Amino acid sequence: MLYGQRVTIRPVVEEDWIQRYEWLSDPAVNRTLPSGSGMPITPGVVKERVLRYAQTDVSAVYFTIIKEDGIPIGNTQLFNIHPWSKHAEFGIWIGDKRVWGQGYATEATSVVLKFAFERLNLHKVYLTVDADNPGAIRSYEKSGFKKDGIQRDEVYKNGQYVDRIMMSILKHEYLNISDSSN
Repeated sequence: MLYGQRVTIRPVVEEDWIQRYEWLSDPAVNRTLPSGSGMPITPGVVKERVLRYAQTDVSAVYFTIIKEDGIPIGNTQLFNIHPWSKHAEFGIWIGDKRVWGQGYATEATSVVLKFAFERLNLHKVYLTVDADNPGAIRSYEKSGFKKDGIQRDEVYKNGQYVDRIMMSILKHEYLNISDSSN
């Protein structure tokens, strides 16, 4: 378990599939995801993915974000963990729309970055984010991510092509932020 002030980050468990399916079935939530192509998703597909996420995998860690009242609100992960280059890809999504814009994603991101840099001793954490998701971009920038580039017309979703922005944070950048907040 990983702890922030208002969130607890715990490993995914098999039972999480039910909540994930509910979130993924919501068009407003699905629209914010890279997979937001409008393709219907079945309970079986979500259950199979969550069962896989709940298994031990040295190249990835999958978490459920729990807010202070014990209610799950989203998911986060580090994947494509590269043991030699010491980098990993980061992902996060808040499925509970009632808490959008309240800073939970930013806090959860900070908790996972602390885990990545201080416990896994990674050198870099990177991500891609759809250019049409300004709230996520702001959240990543608050956490210290910097823009690395743009993948033009990278994904087709919601009836149009969307650019993806590549972002990353290096360990020394994280440590500077961490030191200044103490």
